[in-house]
Amino acid sequence: MFNYESIFINEDIVSEMTIDDVKNLKPYWNVQIANFKDSINEPIFTLLQMAILLNKKKIVGYLLARKGLDINVLSKHNQTALMIACEKKVPLDWIEAILKKGGDLGINVKDDFNETALDKCTFNSKGIDEYTPQKIYE
Repeated sequence: MFNYESIFINEDIVSEMTIDDVKNLKPYWNVQIANFKDSINEPIFTLLQMAILLNKKKIVGYLLARKGLDINVLSKHNQTALMIACEKKVPLDWIEAILKKGGDLGINVKDDFNETALDKCTFNSKGIDEYTPQKIYE
């Protein structure tokens, strides 16, 4: 358990969270509250985004099944949950669940690195003949 008065959490806290902890954080589901502990103490990611980054399947599944979760909330770097999931190369069923929740609304949104979710999916992904999509266009 942790102090819910503080709305800044790091990866250690998210890693140890139970579903009850996630339920108690409902007022903060759609705001940036998390970051990695060796980064500055500034929230960058939403709880869902951090759970995706840490491969926390139960938390991701729980959040995606809830009403009241805004799937398209942006991180501090203007990244959506879909972008983060694509960049992290999570299982395809996670991507499908994000898209079903409405994550496709931001499919053409570019983050601070000028990349879309599709850019993050294709970068260094092996396509036909072992070429990456980027190599085809270079």
